[in-house]
Amino acid sequence: MIHRIGGAVAALLLLGMTPPPAAGAGWPADHADPRPAAGDVALPMPCGGRMIFRRVETFGPAHWLADQKVRLGTGDPDLGFREDLRFDHVVGGLSTGGKPDRRHFLMGKYEVSAAQYAAVMAGCDALPAQGGLPKDDAGWFDAVDFTRRYSEWLLANHKDKLPMEDGAPGFVRLPTEVEWEFAARGGNRVQPAQEVARTFPMDGPLTDYVAHADPRSCDGMTQFIGSLKPNPLGLHDMLGNVGEIVMDAYRSTAQGRLHGQVGGFVVRGGSCLTSANDVRTAERHEEPFFAADTGGVRRPPFTGFRVVVGMQVATSQSRIEALKADARRGVQAAAPVAVADLPAAARALAVQAPTPAMADSLNRLASEIGAEMRRRTEVEADGARMAVRSAAMLMRGYRDEMVQVEKLDEQLKLLGAELRARGEKTRDAYLNRARITGEAYLSHLVSATETFGAEALRRQLPQVEAALDFPGAEGLRAMTRRFVQHAQTYQQKRPTDLSPLLADCRRPLE
Repeated sequence: MIHRIGGAVAALLLLGMTPPPAAGAGWPADHADPRPAAGDVALPMPCGGRMIFRRVETFGPAHWLADQKVRLGTGDPDLGFREDLRFDHVVGGLSTGGKPDRRHFLMGKYEVSAAQYAAVMAGCDALPAQGGLPKDDAGWFDAVDFTRRYSEWLLANHKDKLPMEDGAPGFVRLPTEVEWEFAARGGNRVQPAQEVARTFPMDGPLTDYVAHADPRSCDGMTQFIGSLKPNPLGLHDMLGNVGEIVMDAYRSTAQGRLHGQVGGFVVRGGSCLTSANDVRTAERHEEPFFAADTGGVRRPPFTGFRVVVGMQVATSQSRIEALKADARRGVQAAAPVAVADLPAAARALAVQAPTPAMADSLNRLASEIGAEMRRRTEVEADGARMAVRSAAMLMRGYRDEMVQVEKLDEQLKLLGAELRARGEKTRDAYLNRARITGEAYLSHLVSATETFGAEALRRQLPQVEAALDFPGAEGLRAMTRRFVQHAQTYQQKRPTDLSPLLADCRRPLE
């Protein structure tokens, strides 16, 4: 594909960025990391280059078989055959301090650039002058071969730079579809209500974040990596520019799940060929592995990829034993004893069954009961976490509105009669909103405590706080803790007058 490079350079100049110099001048920063940011993780590359990654946090209960439930897809009925709303699970292979409750994976901050691809696949003499453009016209085999060669180079030359888990080094691979969409939506940096939006939250027009099919955007050419603003995780070009190949083979969606037929490979996120109306985080389409006209590898236009740092699951014998132990006690830890005994009782009967067919039926029944119990427990945990986060948002709204009331009361003291009358109307409007928000908070407190119980809400507090572990969310974390305290007070005392709890919402945060 021929790209109109002159226009791309002009676009960079308008953005205040320096166009990449010729390859002979070395490896320019714009070819690997044009927008450095706090939290970046760098791995070396051949020819003196770098690959930049961002942490994508996942949360779950503190055991190795725990994972995070995530929502995927869209509710558009016309796209139900390939993007139907469904739930899946994700968890990072890297832990903090070897503990299973704080886990993450590393995702490429940018799409793999032309310079990075050339350095791994063709050598230093092949670095292109316009190496800051994304690698495109790529096929699935190209992307997979890149990850293989890059992993081999890292393991041979910079093994000590790779993240380690339980003594085992990580490796570079393509992201799974679940990892890709979870990260594209903003991961745990977005509120639950924003997960179902068409795109991640944007503070400005679409053209500030997404290179798409518009004369004011792509205008028929790929854009340099990092030209536009990142998503909430600090990832650039998750939507638009070039479509991104993922590891999974394509499957349609059918009634909230993946269909059983496996097809070609999956390309995510749209590209410079995608119209503004079609830009969405759920976008996915199928490409054949091979071109029907030539019989060779299929390399679609405006198609590239980004990579993640992954980790094997069974890193050691001790980790295998931990996984076995978590599998054995998983149901028992999630349900009352009498209920948790049902799968074990069915398996015990299977041992004594008079025929192999009956034993198989009983073992299948035990598995189905266990799966249903885990599903129900997971649904309850999701609801409890949502209740804690929603309570914090209501508390923040009430506090903010009451602050405005107090400010206006002070200002009214300084105004004359005519202006004071107008100001009182504004003050009364804030006071009425605060009353409505306060009543909503207390109603939510009662409903959540009666539905889940104070202890269940408290158990979800670490995961909610972890999901809010980013700059600017300190107040919300404190409010989640205060809400749990209110739930415990309500459950213990069952007060008929809840106004002291509402007043406590305004107490300084700790």
